[in-house]
Amino acid sequence: MNLSRERGWMHSTVIPLKPLDGHLIKRDFPIFSREINGHPLIYLDSAATAQKPFPVIEAMRRFYADEYATVHRAVYALAAEATERYHQVRRSIQRFIGARRPEEIIFTRGTTDAINLVARSFGDTLEPGSRILLPVTEHHSNFVPWQMLAKRRGIDLVLLPVDEEGCLLLPEIEKHLSTSKGKEGLLSLAHISNFTGACQPLSQIIPMAHAYGFKVLVDAAQSIPHMPLDVGMLNADFLAFSGHKAFGPTGVGVLYGKYELLDMMAPREGGGRYDRTR
Repeated sequence: MNLSRERGWMHSTVIPLKPLDGHLIKRDFPIFSREINGHPLIYLDSAATAQKPFPVIEAMRRFYADEYATVHRAVYALAAEATERYHQVRRSIQRFIGARRPEEIIFTRGTTDAINLVARSFGDTLEPGSRILLPVTEHHSNFVPWQMLAKRRGIDLVLLPVDEEGCLLLPEIEKHLSTSKGKEGLLSLAHISNFTGACQPLSQIIPMAHAYGFKVLVDAAQSIPHMPLDVGMLNADFLAFSGHKAFGPTGVGVLYGKYELLDMMAPREGGGRYDRTR
């Protein structure tokens, strides 16, 4: 079965897999030992937030119990160990999504915070009259930050239509891109929509946007737990996701950005770093 054309999966051939043993998998999640109203817990809300398996809970417990100290703020042994753990996680995420260097991984409070960071910092590099292209079905987290940018900077928002299954219409994208000469900006889209479940063909959309001078931000909050993503292969300019949807802790997210783009972006917030001149 070939799904690459219609749904944009990274691998074109679906290989039959051994059926998953749901009971075995649930043993990794302590919450499933609970009963609700006298019945074993059934949880169907992972698209909103995923439950946490034992290894994640134990890693967090071990860090807070045995390894916790300030990061990047001190030179004593425990602080050095905590800083190294921080960078280990950063390097792990770099490898997980195929980034070129760990400096391309920015920790945020979640997908929404990551998108707001790009809208505030990269957005301020866009000239008035530039365009932000968004699918009409986007989550508010990938709509309101651009709406705020449009008002603040005089940017034009262009909503892209989708078909009856929620998939973007490639000719419509190209039509809007081709009429944007001199107004190049950014195309921001969810890889998998939380609203329709549609998976957008990034391997076709991203090269098309780049051909017309647009950068691309991918909201991977729904796709990162379910399929391999390689930002190098995709050539995405930015990619954002949340820990809590990928079996990780709440309140942590990731923004990937190409180094040359991050390097040109002004800080969104100030403070925090030790300055010897103060």
